[in-house]
Amino acid sequence: MISSTFMRARGAWRPALFLALAATLVLIYLRNHGLYPAVFADEWYYSKMSRLMPLADSLLPSYLYLWLFSATNACGAGFLECVRASNLILFAAGLPFVYLIGRRFTTPAYAGLITLLAAAAPLNAYTMYFMPETTYWFGFCVLSWVVLTRTDWRLAPMALVAGVVLGAMSLVKVHALFLIPALGLYLVYASWLQGGATRHWLARGAGAALAATVVTVAIKFGLGWLLAGNAGLGLLGPFYQGNVSSGSTTVRASLIGPVVVSALGHLMALAVLLGVPLAILLHGMIGGSLGRSAPGANRLQAYVLLMLGAALGMTVVYTATLADRDAVEGMRLHLRYYNFMFPLLWLVAAASLRTAPALVAQAKWLRWVLALVLALLVLVAFNSLPTYAPSIVDGPDIASVNMRSTSGHVTVVLQLALLAAWASGRFNAARLFLLVLLPVTILVGQDRIAKSASAHRASNLGDRAGALVLETVPAAERGKIILVGTDAIVAHIMRAQFTIDRGDTSMLVLAEGAPVPAQQITAGSQWLLVLGRHAAPLGVVVRQTDEMTLLRLPEQRAPFVQASLAAPLEGGPFARVEGLSVSEPWGRWSDAKQVVFHFAQPLPRHLVVVLKARAFGINATLPFTLRVGDQATQFSAGLGFEQINLYLTTDAAQRNLTIEVPRPTSPQETGTPGDPRKLGIGISELILSEAEAPAPRP
Repeated sequence: MISSTFMRARGAWRPALFLALAATLVLIYLRNHGLYPAVFADEWYYSKMSRLMPLADSLLPSYLYLWLFSATNACGAGFLECVRASNLILFAAGLPFVYLIGRRFTTPAYAGLITLLAAAAPLNAYTMYFMPETTYWFGFCVLSWVVLTRTDWRLAPMALVAGVVLGAMSLVKVHALFLIPALGLYLVYASWLQGGATRHWLARGAGAALAATVVTVAIKFGLGWLLAGNAGLGLLGPFYQGNVSSGSTTVRASLIGPVVVSALGHLMALAVLLGVPLAILLHGMIGGSLGRSAPGANRLQAYVLLMLGAALGMTVVYTATLADRDAVEGMRLHLRYYNFMFPLLWLVAAASLRTAPALVAQAKWLRWVLALVLALLVLVAFNSLPTYAPSIVDGPDIASVNMRSTSGHVTVVLQLALLAAWASGRFNAARLFLLVLLPVTILVGQDRIAKSASAHRASNLGDRAGALVLETVPAAERGKIILVGTDAIVAHIMRAQFTIDRGDTSMLVLAEGAPVPAQQITAGSQWLLVLGRHAAPLGVVVRQTDEMTLLRLPEQRAPFVQASLAAPLEGGPFARVEGLSVSEPWGRWSDAKQVVFHFAQPLPRHLVVVLKARAFGINATLPFTLRVGDQATQFSAGLGFEQINLYLTTDAAQRNLTIEVPRPTSPQETGTPGDPRKLGIGISELILSEAEAPAPRP
């Protein structure tokens, strides 16, 4: 009665809707304004990849998103506020499509209500971050509008347009590729709804699915190539492709446990948040209301079921693969990989209000079975959900519902009551969900998100470290800085890099209290910023606080020796070399206890030695020694090539540089017959330069 009266008052509810939407967007803008960045490493990497480096070098194949947001460079130092404003514009741009989809399946009043709730939903938390979630949300809104409302189009044009949109979405987040099977199956289902002989609708649907797939792939690779060159022809990008190549995503028996754990967490979260819409959706599928004789909601139910299933399945399996590296990773609930479709689930509930009574009444036993299963998940969630690791970034929807607080208790009780009401059919549970439970959870969510945002209005260690660099280090030298700290403060180091805003800064992670190893100070670096307490072997202290130390490293002159050891040694910078084996395409192995480089000229007093080297066998676990006269320093090398930077003070009279191998070992001794050489260190390149003398340390 209230909703019908509200609907009839067209002169009142439409302006009220626009005002409410405008007020919501203004509140989001005010909440976001002036925040420090919050999500690391994501925000730093997206900022770096979009603004500070070529698209071809991006770790992720999000080339369209990165290209779009590279425009925020025009905002100068205020680029982050421009990012947030752009996020908000894209988020708001998706809302009209939500309304238009809603109008297809429900009344104008409910379509407007769902649009307003979508604007106020926890999903808007992603407008705060330099991340692609809101751009992806906009793409999904457009895709859904195409396939759910353009039913007057022929199936082939619909498939082609949907493929274009999905292809563009895959260049925002590669996760869109996992929606291809769901879109294809939906197009086959849509063809079945259109009717005709079996061979006709099946061929028509399969053709549309194939066309959508081909166009999606063509846009992904074609537009990717236009934006990033040959790098755009990669399927997953270096980061995700590295996971695949390492075998971390290979299907294996050991994944069964993590998959079950992750799936249970997501099912509990969905039951707590969306029990009634899920019950309606599953009842519609199992009870047969997806048939041709059902009302228009069948399209919506089929689409939501397929898309949610695809995104949820991908999320569960991906999370399970992360559990191999870190058990905590396996307990994260990444609702952000599919919560963009929550408004469509709300619409499923609203559309059920128009369902014919005969369809509502059918399969009453099924209603009780579904209600009991979902209620059981809600009850299990009451005790088990707190053992997972929900967060505002991973899933603001469920992170806001604390099972140990009043909000969690109220949500559980309301969801159980509505499931019972839906199963009995005596009360309109869908209407109560939309008008009571959903607004309650959204208000609770916004309160939690606002508190999370307020925590990022004050600077922390990383922000202060970045500000200190901006105050002290000349702009031209900010890319030649190494930031040092423990693993526990890596996020702070990335925040400092975000503030410094140079793509060529580097990071060095040490154990608590460990000194800064000289061999890991990259040649050519000019500054060292140490967060915490770590002794530094080089440089002059320029700024020091209780939290950090900024040092100026010794300046280096141009190298006076830069030799590839794959090249002939005769006639090069060396008078003579001892202890090296024959040349190989990458360089040379040592084949003695010592490698000695003899030079025609004395070595400088302040010597910088850069080795590109690797160790053989047991030597990767033992220290090498670099010696010039009576001065020596130790270093280590791994089994793979790495750059090793060493600093020595000589008497300026020495002409020999010696590397002592800890334990020369032949391949025959390690089980590889045919090579009797006593190998120790493999050297690809040797670079020598002179450093200015460091000033006395305060």
